[in-house]
Amino acid sequence: MKGRARYKTFGKRRSLRLPGYDYSSPRPVHLVIGTYGKRPILTGRLAMAMVGCLKETAERCEVVLFAFCVMPDHVHLLVSSRGGVDLVTFVQRFKGKSTRIFWELGGRGKLWQRGFYDHVLRKEEAVEDVAAYVLNNPVRKGLARDFRDYHYSGSSVIEW
Repeated sequence: MKGRARYKTFGKRRSLRLPGYDYSSPRPVHLVIGTYGKRPILTGRLAMAMVGCLKETAERCEVVLFAFCVMPDHVHLLVSSRGGVDLVTFVQRFKGKSTRIFWELGGRGKLWQRGFYDHVLRKEEAVEDVAAYVLNNPVRKGLARDFRDYHYSGSSVIEW
């Protein structure tokens, strides 16, 4: 590639978000937030603390939690804004508060990777189908036989 700039998929100065998308819209978005270095540390007491932090942050930010699942090395969320803060701000607040909890519980260094993955649901994608995908993550990974048996997942609006 002599004489041409190499295209970078992301870097410290490149945004990972969709350009021009309004993250404060009520359209559901599937988010995945990974731990720093993909470390499988979100277990036991820390995983339970993440669930509490997530619910509290969503309530304060006026974000609907259609489904969430705290896996050992990442967190899946299916969320939408109710007109409070946009989802980027919601994730920033969750990551900041949960990192402080991590440190209080004896963790050191970074908890989360930079940024997060997002997928805005298309009109033909049913919220219930994506929520089922999120909730069944522990089953697919062999952490539970049934998603109802996994203590670190749930929904604030859908009864299963």
